[in-house]
Amino acid sequence: MSYSRSTSHGVAIWVGKPWVTPIAIFRTLGIVIVAILFLLVENYFGIAIAYVVGMPLYLWTLLAFAIIWLVAMIGLLIFWASNSYVLRQDGLEIRRGIVRLHSFVVTPAGFGDLMVDQSLGGRIFGYGDLTVNSQGERETRLRLVRSPFNRADIIRDIMGKPIVRFEERA
Repeated sequence: MSYSRSTSHGVAIWVGKPWVTPIAIFRTLGIVIVAILFLLVENYFGIAIAYVVGMPLYLWTLLAFAIIWLVAMIGLLIFWASNSYVLRQDGLEIRRGIVRLHSFVVTPAGFGDLMVDQSLGGRIFGYGDLTVNSQGERETRLRLVRSPFNRADIIRDIMGKPIVRFEERA
């Protein structure tokens, strides 16, 4: 759990970003397995050492799969950098975007309910999606949250309590 210093809207109780490490591992393993299969097929047919534009075919195959892996990792990196979640006493803020930032805040007064969705991979590696429903029929997803049930308990604890404010009268 990450903690942060006070900000203009109060002390951040939890600050989170999507946990993309397991997805990166799955994608890397998938790409490596498919690349190995391609190389085995090329070797079986005897074309792996055939030269194409000055390089053996197996090097072109490795280069192609390296580019595919790089594109897959850049997509995950952009997703990670463009999403953040901040829970404070006065609400849950979801920020999305890099160049153009979209920020949405769910206050305890507008909080409806919270749902946790976990795939098989999420159960194994400890990540999942949280869906926050506000009273205005708006559904907001916090994707790839690490330890989703623990985070859901913290969010329910904070968002389930009404905010009471006292004013001094002169």
